[in-house]
Amino acid sequence: MGVEPRVSAVAAAGVVGLIGRCGGDADRIFGAARLDIEEAGNPAALLALNRYCELFEQAARQTGVDDFGLRFGQGYALENMGGLGELVLASATLGEALRHLCLYFPAMQEHSTLALRDDGNLVRLEYQIRDGRILRRRQDAELSIGIFNNVFVNCLGAAWAPEEIHFEHLRAAETGAHQALLNAPVYFGQPCNAILIRRDLLGKAMPGAKPEKIPALKAELARQARAARPDDMIGRVVQEIRLGFFSGQADIESVSSRLGMSRATLYRTLAAKNLDFSQLTETVRQELALIYIRQPHINLTEIAALLGYSELSAFSRAFKRWHQLSPGEFRARLAKQGQGGFAPLDPPLRPTALEPLNLA
Repeated sequence: MGVEPRVSAVAAAGVVGLIGRCGGDADRIFGAARLDIEEAGNPAALLALNRYCELFEQAARQTGVDDFGLRFGQGYALENMGGLGELVLASATLGEALRHLCLYFPAMQEHSTLALRDDGNLVRLEYQIRDGRILRRRQDAELSIGIFNNVFVNCLGAAWAPEEIHFEHLRAAETGAHQALLNAPVYFGQPCNAILIRRDLLGKAMPGAKPEKIPALKAELARQARAARPDDMIGRVVQEIRLGFFSGQADIESVSSRLGMSRATLYRTLAAKNLDFSQLTETVRQELALIYIRQPHINLTEIAALLGYSELSAFSRAFKRWHQLSPGEFRARLAKQGQGGFAPLDPPLRPTALEPLNLA
């Protein structure tokens, strides 16, 4: 069995209430994600990260609130993050708070990157799940950016605004809510999710600094971070294939190089799990194609490019081979069924070749 990444259940604290306020059925949504509703917010519980992501995809789908994740993130109290939230709030400066957040984030969520990086006169707080098998992650990206944005707001005040917000997922049908809620220019289809701020803000004092609490909090979080499980290799390979579609470098040489291994080593690693690189690449394309095709505001030529095809005709031939329908025919059939936006036709946590339990 492959290593399935986990997230602390405190990351779902408050979601039941928001589902109710949005007119949703929390029991049904948790059931669709195969999660126990009683575990939401439980500091002792760990949730499968793919099911956690699916919880918010289902919440957005079943409530009809397209920006559900972002709303959840903006309303999430940093105190709900347990020890990590306490450490962030106890930090002396905004820069120290962000460094603590990045350093000890593995105690909260596995197989994910949170890093503070230089970008000229700006700095970027970058977030990304490293396990490529988790394909449906738009809502998680938006809620995470919303939560991290709260760190800045706590220090700089509600009137503060970031310079830019980046999301790795495709643009939504309507993006006005994102601009309004985040009070910043929002860019989609980026290499990773990020908040960009001015460098000079890092020295701003945190309003609730409690330096006396920091040593004990860091010791406990370090212990929790050490208990985090290592990345799943197949999850990393799938992630690099997925990123390679955007850059035009999804071939085995490029993927193996980014993973720090030779082509032969990657080939042997996959063969040991009865996997073939070409077949794996094809599977990733199939799964992403089904996600993209259900977003009618994304045109087929753009989808072809996103999947690494140089021409729409090549994508159309591949799609017809997979589903016995052309992309246009597939969309027309969905539209004929009267499902606006197509999302409700996507079954809950549909088993795929990319699910962690199936790629063991």
